[in-house]
Amino acid sequence: MPSEGRAPRSSDGSSDSETYHATIETRSLTESILEHVMEGGLRYHAYHAGKYPFPNDEVEQQCDEMRHVMTLALCEGKAFFAPVEDMLESGAEVLDLGTGTGVWCTELADLYPNSSFLGLDLSPIQPELVPPNVQFVVDDVEHENGWDYPDDHFDYIHIRHTLFSIKNRQQLIERAYKHLKPGGYLEIQELHYDPQSDDSSLTPETTYRLRDFYYHLSNGLHALGSDLHAITHIQDDLAHAGFENISPHSLKCPIGVWPKRPELAYCGDLLKTVILDGLKGLARKPFVHGLGWTTVQVEMFLVEVRRAVADATFHAYLPLHTIYARKPR
Repeated sequence: MPSEGRAPRSSDGSSDSETYHATIETRSLTESILEHVMEGGLRYHAYHAGKYPFPNDEVEQQCDEMRHVMTLALCEGKAFFAPVEDMLESGAEVLDLGTGTGVWCTELADLYPNSSFLGLDLSPIQPELVPPNVQFVVDDVEHENGWDYPDDHFDYIHIRHTLFSIKNRQQLIERAYKHLKPGGYLEIQELHYDPQSDDSSLTPETTYRLRDFYYHLSNGLHALGSDLHAITHIQDDLAHAGFENISPHSLKCPIGVWPKRPELAYCGDLLKTVILDGLKGLARKPFVHGLGWTTVQVEMFLVEVRRAVADATFHAYLPLHTIYARKPR
């Protein structure tokens, strides 16, 4: 029997793409995978409960969709930076780890009908009506039995806004390397939650509660086993795993509508909304379980954080880092 929530391997061990996608259709999600856990008025995934410390409720799903729109707008419509356009046009096997609502997969599947897209996530929050070349699977990308797919199978593996929740980053990168075809690409895109400013509105000495929030969030996640600043170490991880042609690219996403350029103000408005709407969900487990704060302490602190995020005198931004690399041929 295949492990619950994962695609089964073919009986003869074949890694043939057609057999692989045929067998994946034979498995349906069990009721236990589709269940959720409630805590503090927030809803979390039940499959491998507690592994991902953030909610999967309607608010978080809306934030996921807004992050997608914001990221595309900031990247001037680019859904990827790796040079994979030709292989997507001709037909590629694509894996999206931590797919969330699956919006990245579904939009690219419409654009590249010759390619097959597989999205993995701990939460069953993806839509049921999707293009025929999209498959979603509930799976734990870090579990030793997770995404047990053929070696050298995928042409392109994509990870976005997920890395800071990963507990064993190097192992994840090495598994991606293992499952990529020679010449295949891994691309990682993530906000770095370290507010910056290019003017005097925010200096190291400035009291800025959002910066304080991310400081405490980093400590809380560290106590739970992950790294809020993981994206800053990923180039070394990629090199250690054997990747080549490691190509970093960085952009600045404003927090709020302070930029004069309308397109940046639009991105800033989206990020501001994502931050404000997501604060409670981000804080709950890292602050309460990781740091030992009480719910009242968290709520009182978040009042100050929200005030800082809404303050347009701070010309703050978060760096958005994109890094792609190739598995040697």
